[in-house]
Amino acid sequence: MKYRILKFISTCTAFLIFSTTSHSKENLGKPDFIFSDIEKIKSGKEPSFKVWDEDNVYGVLDVAMDGTVLMFSLQGEPHPDKRKKSKIFVKRSEDGGETWSDHQLIGKRIDLDWKALGIGPYDGSGWGKDKHHAYATLGTSVVDESTGEIMLFVTALYPAPYMYKSRDHGKTWKLEKIKFGKDVNGFMPIPNAACDSGINIKHGPNKGRLLVPSRVMPNYNKHEESKGYTNAVYSDDHGKTWIPSEPFPLDGTGESGLVELNDGTIYINSRTHTRKGNRWVAYSDDSGETWRDLRQDDELFDGPPDVYGCKAGLIRLSRDDGDILLFSSPTPDVGGRQNIRVWVSFDGGKSWPHNRLIKKGPGNYTWMTEGRKGTPSEGYIYLLSGKDWMARFNMAWLLTPPEPEILLGKRPRYRFSDSDFYGSSENAKLISTSEPKLKGSPKGYQLDDKNEDGFILSRKITLPSAEMKLSFHAPQGKVYVELVDEAGSRLRDTTPLSGSYKIDSSLEWQDENINNLVGKKIFVKFVLQGDAQVFDVSFDGVNLLSENITSIGPSDDQFVLPPRNDYLMDQVPAFVRSYQNLSSFSIKDANLKGLFSGYRVEDVSKVAELTSRKISLPGEEMKITCDPGNGSVKIVLYNEEGKILTNSETISGNVKVREVVKWTKDFKLAKHVSNPVSLKFELKGNAKIYSIRFDDLFWD
Repeated sequence: MKYRILKFISTCTAFLIFSTTSHSKENLGKPDFIFSDIEKIKSGKEPSFKVWDEDNVYGVLDVAMDGTVLMFSLQGEPHPDKRKKSKIFVKRSEDGGETWSDHQLIGKRIDLDWKALGIGPYDGSGWGKDKHHAYATLGTSVVDESTGEIMLFVTALYPAPYMYKSRDHGKTWKLEKIKFGKDVNGFMPIPNAACDSGINIKHGPNKGRLLVPSRVMPNYNKHEESKGYTNAVYSDDHGKTWIPSEPFPLDGTGESGLVELNDGTIYINSRTHTRKGNRWVAYSDDSGETWRDLRQDDELFDGPPDVYGCKAGLIRLSRDDGDILLFSSPTPDVGGRQNIRVWVSFDGGKSWPHNRLIKKGPGNYTWMTEGRKGTPSEGYIYLLSGKDWMARFNMAWLLTPPEPEILLGKRPRYRFSDSDFYGSSENAKLISTSEPKLKGSPKGYQLDDKNEDGFILSRKITLPSAEMKLSFHAPQGKVYVELVDEAGSRLRDTTPLSGSYKIDSSLEWQDENINNLVGKKIFVKFVLQGDAQVFDVSFDGVNLLSENITSIGPSDDQFVLPPRNDYLMDQVPAFVRSYQNLSSFSIKDANLKGLFSGYRVEDVSKVAELTSRKISLPGEEMKITCDPGNGSVKIVLYNEEGKILTNSETISGNVKVREVVKWTKDFKLAKHVSNPVSLKFELKGNAKIYSIRFDDLFWD
């Protein structure tokens, strides 16, 4: 197959070899969280979120025992790569992140004598031999919770035998000698800053052990990264000696995070550097010494589709009543490591049913940490981006369902009179007009304060045609149209438009036309000046029928969603591709456990439709959770080319929770299992749709 996320023929073998089953150990009677526990997790707090600019390309986050939040970073020139010739600094916040100190110097880099060590060369003679590989600098961190010491590794492709340590919550630092052991392959580990901060073992015979994610670069040679592997280092003497674990059971990995679950199992989650796809996961029963049950996570993508992986952030919330994990990474279906999200698992990493966007735009590497109980940082999650910004939020905010990301179906005309076209705006207000020329589009937008510029941003659409026209009124003002991507970056913009009640006025694009954007997912941004008003945008060459029926043609989708048990209306990557005559709503029914949002019919006098993206059909039996109400729900199944395979029988009556879908004419899904298919849900009356489920995946 040509899809860019999961090539099933090649990866099914991996799934069969590396078991996809959950842990062999049980959680010692600790139940997984369910929907009714969400309010408990929020702890009665009001949602709190803020994001701010932070000078960082390469950094680490941790929290001292007194609750002081620590942001470690490299500061030096040139800015685009502070890892070169840089010094290690820390910023401290003693009030939970409300205010921060200036950058305080921890120490300088350590120059490695690579000739004496018999490694390298790092003489600048070519790629992989760069001189900065001889400079050991900022590594990852760990806080010894029994002594209060904060430890900071110093690494390059080879680890320096030193750590910076602080015994006063990060106020002062001292460079101290440490020892590293070699792993079974004879290599030293490098717990660098692209690995998450370490943890303290709290269960079992190794209680108190310091365990830190790290990686190995064979022969300390960048050219051998494809042979490298994730591992961990641990210390049972408070950081004086560090012993490497056995290698993670997959080469080409590195940049990992790990947590200890309530039953003492170590869960490790790693990026890969040589392949596209999903994150790889393994477990340890001996406090991080050996690994078992390698599997590729079927939900967590390893960076965006056009990049071979990306460093992510992983933490476990400090609580005794369940294993809640958070995972931060770029949005998987947006190119270029952008739009950072945080995913939530309520069952120790088995599933990730909820996520929320933290910030649109560049994101790249991320680091996360959690505040400490009984301090000003308690209840906060801190996230640092490698693109010069940082965020702080609590679980009450993270678990509040955001508005689902919707892709509107192709239409010849998008009107602000339509209920679903408007996305957001700044300094703009909704207006109505009685102008006869605009009888079909009587609603529009104009500036709230005409002395300031403003804009209106549409919902996401698939650009239907390169022949784009605008209906507007700007006798004294101006209108500009911009096409922007999902990260908010401008792709194209027009020359200014002006004039009185211009209907279907052709657009003139600056620099180049928009032909190569047709079929791409974009947002339309209308920038207004002065008395400008905007009403609708139209496209030539689009079938009028598509305004009422969602079209699925041979898709320009970049990838097929991988098989999973549940497909949810608010999941990321998005299950919903487009919809008509529907609106999303938050679910607050405790009987619908694990579901956060659904769709319901807006105008009950008309048929409503919701189309899914392509999925690799996971199994032979599909189940649906829906509420037909006084109407009905029907499913249409399409093949990869968009041709109808079959229809379901009409579903009516009371609420259906995981009810088996029955197909007409005794149609069987069996011969289509693992193939790409699409679904269209047709809703009538006041029907609602929540999710579909496959109990048994085809590799089980």
